[in-house]
Amino acid sequence: MNELTHESKKTSYHLKNLYLDPNNYRFVDNDDYNIIEGSKVCDEKIQKRTKNFIEGKKRENIKDLVLSFKENGFLKVDVIQVKDLGNNQYLVIEGNRRVATLKALQEDYENGLDIGVLDSEIFKKVPFEIHDNEDNEKHLIIMGLKHISGNKKWSAINQAQLIYDYLQPYWEDKYYEEEAKLCKSLGITKIKLRSSQRAFHLITEYKISDYGDQFKSDNYTLFVEIIKRPNIKEWLEWDDDYYDAKNKNNLQRLFSWISDEEEINDESDEEEYEKLEPIITKAKEIRDLAIFIKNDNALEVMEEYRSISRGLIESGEIDKQNYESSLKELSQSIIQLKRYKDMISLSDIDEIEEVKKEFLDLIPEQSSIDINKGNFSICFEHGKIKHFDSININQYKIFKDFKIDKLNKINIFAGFNNSGKTSLLEAVYFLTKQNDIVSFLEVIKLRNKLKSLNPIWLNKVFDSSESISISGIFNGVNTSIEFNKFEASNIDKKDDYISSYKLIATLDDRKLDNIIHTFGYDTLSRENEKVEHLCNSIIKSPYFYNLKEIIETYGKNTIYKNKNGETAIKLVIEFIKTIDTSINDIRLSEMEDIERFIVDSSKFKDKNLEITNYGEGLQRIFEIALSFAYSKNGIVCIDEFETAIHYTLLVKFTKFIQVLAEEFNVQVFLTSHSKECINAFVDNGYKNNEISAYFLENSDNKIKTKFVKGERLKYLVDNINLDIRGDIDE
Repeated sequence: MNELTHESKKTSYHLKNLYLDPNNYRFVDNDDYNIIEGSKVCDEKIQKRTKNFIEGKKRENIKDLVLSFKENGFLKVDVIQVKDLGNNQYLVIEGNRRVATLKALQEDYENGLDIGVLDSEIFKKVPFEIHDNEDNEKHLIIMGLKHISGNKKWSAINQAQLIYDYLQPYWEDKYYEEEAKLCKSLGITKIKLRSSQRAFHLITEYKISDYGDQFKSDNYTLFVEIIKRPNIKEWLEWDDDYYDAKNKNNLQRLFSWISDEEEINDESDEEEYEKLEPIITKAKEIRDLAIFIKNDNALEVMEEYRSISRGLIESGEIDKQNYESSLKELSQSIIQLKRYKDMISLSDIDEIEEVKKEFLDLIPEQSSIDINKGNFSICFEHGKIKHFDSININQYKIFKDFKIDKLNKINIFAGFNNSGKTSLLEAVYFLTKQNDIVSFLEVIKLRNKLKSLNPIWLNKVFDSSESISISGIFNGVNTSIEFNKFEASNIDKKDDYISSYKLIATLDDRKLDNIIHTFGYDTLSRENEKVEHLCNSIIKSPYFYNLKEIIETYGKNTIYKNKNGETAIKLVIEFIKTIDTSINDIRLSEMEDIERFIVDSSKFKDKNLEITNYGEGLQRIFEIALSFAYSKNGIVCIDEFETAIHYTLLVKFTKFIQVLAEEFNVQVFLTSHSKECINAFVDNGYKNNEISAYFLENSDNKIKTKFVKGERLKYLVDNINLDIRGDIDE
């Protein structure tokens, strides 16, 4: 406020010289409101109308101030601010309700009515501030400070109108600069400002449409809900830069659904019109509409019957909702039965076994649902994904304000021990998992070779003063994650409560939270709307063994095919055969309720051996190769690539890795401290231009990096026998 009031001067004038603002933003949603030109603001009739607007019926809108003034007198809590109109006339900028209340009490006083402890002298000397050089922009900011970010908030549509009026003069020039300035002045977020403006611009379109005369301020929430729904915005071809729907036909169609319609009555001999009520009248119905907005048949049925529920039925979403309800009931029934587990008798077992068979029949052979981790969706799963351009590790373990760019299809990170190679891979992997806190904790469990995570141990591992913050650009979109430990204030069982953890993911302007609360004896509780992954991804380490994950990767390899129609598993097996010509196939088999990988080999015709009977190198090659189809259009992170793999196989295997990465559009991040491994990538003769190499060095607990492109690395290796782990100069 100091910037806006440094030219102000305090004075006192008679109440009759103060004129209420007839264009006050609190009137925007009043059906009787019209904009008043500046020359007419002091007109007696206009002032009377304005006073009635402010007072409301039987002074209901100023009842609180009337009682306060009578009880406490006029307190100079908030300064009345005015604009000098000349001729001893002042237009109230801020404080219209207080001035209107004083005028009402002055009428009472002159009519002999009681005004309590209020000193009548106030009517002759009202304290206020005059803004001599007040312009419209400052006027708007003053009101915004009070009624948008302050303690006397207007209705949402009135706030939106004020923001619109402030920014409109800058529409063609400096709009975003002024937008940022307004956010800073009013102390509001860009998200709030833009959300209000999307809705307001949509309302503006509605007002100039055929249905414009039907607009009521109560409908503001409908427009807010419309513009919040990505499916509806896409259907409207909404442009967030210009706040405009490009598909005008769909826009008018949408307006017809939220408005009264008139239809010729076919049963009448004369041309009579029948009034039809709106199809949509509630914000909840907008949410239902968003579910089937792209289903043309459902929309036509909705319009024919003028019923949102009929549209839902036609779309099949009712069946989906019934399915979800049935699934929830099943889950609750199982939980209920577990409470009475001790009551199960031998005669019940057969019936339970039958139910088990029926339940197992429901589960698809290739289920996309991870039962332990819960449901999740993929943000970028289809099309030609461009992957990461750059990654910033703002804070994670030894990394602080660390950036890697010039990322390529294959990204090799070399370095000696304690240079942060494994931590870097984990950071990349965590960023792909977005707000999936279970995947986050799973890595911690595997890294520490734990069968399960003890909440007390976890509490000791994480220091609440250190957050994890990672960001990057994926497929041209800004994304980030932040992980924090905190103490929740809304936990009932304080005696058993240990700590809480929050993982926040952002993708452009969208934000998703995932919170877990841990207890000493009780199971953890979770708070999250949904879980999203940036893309398919996996992290492979010679120190992690996760049989369930290997089985999942194998399943995807039996489904996904390359551009030649060959399944991924066939590609993997054919490569394995080049390592051991006696191997015919590797199959997943279930024996005695235990799943194993069985090798069909011509060496052992009388029996099949498990893959664990073969060397660790072959097992590791098999597991890494399975990762690529599993991570189609996504990311594969491989720690200590060369571990357990014989150096004579590295050239052949690195080339195969590059082929798989190309076949399934996968970006690879791998670490190595082996010169032979790094050389193998540039010596295998396969697209060195798709390789980026980085040397990581720990200097006084700060990680520095040196970069070299694949073609340059090949040249240096051939000509000077370069060792990227230490030969590259700054």
